[in-house]
Amino acid sequence: MKFIALIIMVFSCVPAMAQEKELSGEELTKLLPKIIATGKNSRQTFTKTGATTYWDNSRETFGRWRVQNNHYCSQWPPSDAWACYRVLTDSSQKSLVWVGMSGTRTVNQFEHKE
Repeated sequence: MKFIALIIMVFSCVPAMAQEKELSGEELTKLLPKIIATGKNSRQTFTKTGATTYWDNSRETFGRWRVQNNHYCSQWPPSDAWACYRVLTDSSQKSLVWVGMSGTRTVNQFEHKE
């Protein structure tokens, strides 16, 4: 009985893990034009018309974005190839996790544009 009480006590002290939720294409289409995604040394904005601007260590690049099959896809000239990602958010809805087709994860914080 003491063992069960100990297990309950230990698990009640462990913080709940943030649940991640995959965003649908509709959610991505509504969210992205309204936010600024920021990383350690990066910042990215999105427009309703599909333009995106990415700043990394003061270097600015311009690309295109779209939603395809519930994935965020982007294209960065001069390449005409599109790279697509699953996009997750945690329960706090203050961060986005971009998951590449190989499984690599990039976490960004985001804020709403004013």
